[in-house]
Amino acid sequence: MEKTAGDIMSAPVELIYFSATGTTRRILEAVARTLGPDEVIRTDLTSPGELETISSPEQGLAVIGVPVYAGRVAPPAAERLRKHVYGDGRPAALVVLYGNRDYEDALLELKDIAEDLGFIPVAGAAFIGEHSYSTPEKPVAEGRPDLDDEKLAEEYGRRIREKLSRGRPSSLPDLELPGNRPHREGTQPNEVAPETAPQRCVLCGECARSCPMGAITVTDEVVTEALKCVMCCACTRICPFDARSLTHERVEGFRDMLTTKFSSRNEPEFFV
Repeated sequence: MEKTAGDIMSAPVELIYFSATGTTRRILEAVARTLGPDEVIRTDLTSPGELETISSPEQGLAVIGVPVYAGRVAPPAAERLRKHVYGDGRPAALVVLYGNRDYEDALLELKDIAEDLGFIPVAGAAFIGEHSYSTPEKPVAEGRPDLDDEKLAEEYGRRIREKLSRGRPSSLPDLELPGNRPHREGTQPNEVAPETAPQRCVLCGECARSCPMGAITVTDEVVTEALKCVMCCACTRICPFDARSLTHERVEGFRDMLTTKFSSRNEPEFFV
């Protein structure tokens, strides 16, 4: 039997996310603050070693958050959602987080994935996070999401709550989102990955522990399997000795383009 609006909003809210550098998770936490649940359950799809199939028939709203890679849902996020999550007819609020360029087909793609998993999408939003290629010398959306973004995420949560109060999720109008089908071509595996400066590295292993793809091995040196790497740059952000960097010439060219064409501040968008 489908749950009523009261049943949904009194049940725990589940935050489901892939968040290599923590920015997507930060937005979902802000959304949850104004949804008003007594309990928040966090389902983190980021770490490759701690996943199991997730079925949550007793829970209420799911808030699903993923990063955008090249205008699409990040491939590991899409893969882990499809492998480990299903919705049981629950409503879902969607969040994509992009690096100030464009989210293109990602939000619509996330809706398609959620519906395939048995969720009923009731809201969608695109937020901005610091681009994975951003550096202090060439910043792209540096420091985002910031406090203004978090306030807008809280407003998104209020709008979701108000919408769910109108009735059963299946009775609400279909959620219309921007994007195209078929979805644009996404990223492809390549041999580009962050590198380690051995004169700075102390072999602490923080880079390996941060990698969502398990692409880094630390023994008496640091080895990165480039074909596994998705260039999220979690390892470069977490290294306490600045020993990891992504400086490939192709990345530098893209970084220059981002700082030239996409330096103006973009604002979040809601579809509720």
